[in-house]
Amino acid sequence: MQLFSKTWQFWLGGAVSVGLLLLLLYQVDLSDLKDSLKDANYFLLAPSIAVYFVAVLFRAIRWQFLLAPMGVIPVRRLYPVVIIGYMANNLLPVRLGELVRSYHLAHRENLKTSSALATIAVERVYDGITLLAFAVLAAPWLLLLGVFDGTSDVSRTTGFIFLIATILAFALLLAIFTLLGSSPAFANRMEGWFNIFPAGIRPKIKGLFGTFVTGLAVLNSPTKHLSLFVYSLPVWLLEGSMYFMLAYSFGIDDHFDSVGVLILVVLLLTATSNLATSVPSAIGGIGPFEIVAQQTLMALGVGASLAGAYSGFVHLIALWLPVNLVGLALLWRGNLSLRDLSSASRAGSLETVTGLVSETVAEDD
Repeated sequence: MQLFSKTWQFWLGGAVSVGLLLLLLYQVDLSDLKDSLKDANYFLLAPSIAVYFVAVLFRAIRWQFLLAPMGVIPVRRLYPVVIIGYMANNLLPVRLGELVRSYHLAHRENLKTSSALATIAVERVYDGITLLAFAVLAAPWLLLLGVFDGTSDVSRTTGFIFLIATILAFALLLAIFTLLGSSPAFANRMEGWFNIFPAGIRPKIKGLFGTFVTGLAVLNSPTKHLSLFVYSLPVWLLEGSMYFMLAYSFGIDDHFDSVGVLILVVLLLTATSNLATSVPSAIGGIGPFEIVAQQTLMALGVGASLAGAYSGFVHLIALWLPVNLVGLALLWRGNLSLRDLSSASRAGSLETVTGLVSETVAEDD
């Protein structure tokens, strides 16, 4: 698409996506891959997609909680914005969907864009914390049960180092966000760092920082941190339920002794595959999700071809495609186009985006 042609990040992400997908295909037998897709039972596909959209609903409920210091916004108004944001994330490079979602909401609800963006940043931190909790819960049990017996010492060491590094990174982000949201002295000190910028643009940068900090106000107490974690659990448990259902469709369950073990496998798979999407990719985490999901299942004893078929189907058909179709339908209903939204996002112009989304407000009110 021409709208991506001048974005170097898109091409870098594209190279990562293509490279990882080629690595996945290198490890599989294409005839076995085709057989795995042909032999799958797709009866559970529709219910699993329905479960995913319920998970998106819980994302909207969590976002309502995060936005509460700025005003009470009905979930029915947040839900379509979340879907459009996820669709944009899937179809635009470098997670521009986060900006589109912030701009869209800011115009509809008369909020500051940077404040809305701050709440999305908090969402991402708590997504990471919840997924890490899944991994920390599931991996030791699977190791004790001997499910990881085929994994090499190198793979275990690499996985352990990655897990510790990820935990530390999310802990640092959470600490910074908490201090910004609860300690005016810390926020003022950090604001002082912006004095290195030229005087002409310094007030604008400090203003954006101030509205970003406003969006972190929800993190001003331990109770609210716990609430955010509780709000995040149904989001990821429901998405994990989708993976669980499709595991039966592909016969993944046949590789494990009990439903309990399969639940642990799905918890670990949900964590690893979604954490992997933080790696730069062309669009929608394509490439990192598939290869990490495949490698996780292979480490647990599932064959490369079956693991590859399952991973690709879950991501592209069950996760990626439905939310894109619904998001594009919502854009069509609001007389918007993905090209216009993406061009505005790439330009980084709030005025352009708010002008584009103004028509949707009248449609939804």
